[in-house]
Amino acid sequence: MVRFKNRYAICELVFPQTAESGPQMETYQVYQAVKQSLLESHGDYGLAALQSSLSVKYLNIKTNIAIIRGERRHFDMVTSSLIFITEVGGLDVAFRTLHVGGSIRSCQKFLIDYHRKNLAKLFPECETLEGKSEVMKSIMAACDSLVQAHKQQARQAGGIAPYSALSMLQQGEEEMDDV
Repeated sequence: MVRFKNRYAICELVFPQTAESGPQMETYQVYQAVKQSLLESHGDYGLAALQSSLSVKYLNIKTNIAIIRGERRHFDMVTSSLIFITEVGGLDVAFRTLHVGGSIRSCQKFLIDYHRKNLAKLFPECETLEGKSEVMKSIMAACDSLVQAHKQQARQAGGIAPYSALSMLQQGEEEMDDV
């Protein structure tokens, strides 16, 4: 049996002009934008090399984070084409690559650390306690969905269950309460 090796890019979606209600987009819109950028920057070869493995595994519009998967051999083409994306679903956007990992689990660990470090930066933007609660719920939902995806992947591979991302995030929340 042949094992397909993939890479995962964690990208932050940067919106230069956001509406008050926040940007609305779907996973397939991000996928289409990545696919179109790949075609424009690397041609038919780039698109054909990554067509079967290219996917958007995760999108959280509240935290502006997306995880994009591609085959390891040709993943440089994915990361190089991300910088050319300027529009997704009619919204102006720029992709900022935060991390490239070899597994969902490594991406999950990075996201937890990234959110824990940036939690202090997000809270001053919130004027009310409800706003802070919304930010925390969004981050916890993001981590929970990553845990569920990893559990499903572990079940399919016959592996063991992952650690609890929620407990790690709650530890970070307790540290923030102390500050």
